[in-house]
Amino acid sequence: MKINNSRNSLLRARNLRSARKSRVGHILGSRTSRSGSSSRSGSTKRTTSSTTASPTKVKQLAMYENMEKSASDIQDSVKLMLAIGKMSYTDDEAGKKTEESDKENLLKCIKEFVADFNVVRDELTDIGGAANLAFKKTLDSVVSTNADDLKEIGITVLKSGELALDERTLEKADYDKIKALFAKDGGFAEKISVKMESIEHAAANSLNTLNKLYGATSTYNKYGTSNSYLNSGYNNYNYNNYGSNSSWYF
Repeated sequence: MKINNSRNSLLRARNLRSARKSRVGHILGSRTSRSGSSSRSGSTKRTTSSTTASPTKVKQLAMYENMEKSASDIQDSVKLMLAIGKMSYTDDEAGKKTEESDKENLLKCIKEFVADFNVVRDELTDIGGAANLAFKKTLDSVVSTNADDLKEIGITVLKSGELALDERTLEKADYDKIKALFAKDGGFAEKISVKMESIEHAAANSLNTLNKLYGATSTYNKYGTSNSYLNSGYNNYNYNNYGSNSSWYF
């Protein structure tokens, strides 16, 4: 049963990643098919190209945007979890209800953390490049050091390096052990969050480079999806050196 739960959790996470990539790709593709002018928040108008962006370019931008957003989301989740870890509660009914609510929020954050971690790690792998693979190696190192403790609360490290979550085991696990990993200063979650800050910054820099190269404008927002689009200038560049994964790192 635990194996099935872990597989189902991993499948949901993979479906989430696929949906994110599909959504960003759809946005990029639809933007490039428009002609005339478009406005963003009532400001400067931009002319878009009727030429459809190549799947390679669309995928490349989507991967970096997925990485940037998921790395940012992990940092937000960890901030909330650390705040919960510092909470103290009264022994009355109100205190018990607050503690139970915080526990539910902590478990929810952990589930989101696992899904976002897998997104970031997968994108680092797929994009490739020395720096991205170095980031992945540092994440794997932190995970490996905490693998046994994670397994005790229902989080298994798969051979692929992804994390698989058994939600039933997590919900029944010792709460103090959960907090030690995810809601304690210097714990597993905070160490991952520190790495994610560097990864988010690197992804943002890569997006800026790609946006200039492709003539694209990215309006990535931490509170929503990307609204990137390619303008008419992108086809003036030479992309022959960027057709394979090995050339996608900036």
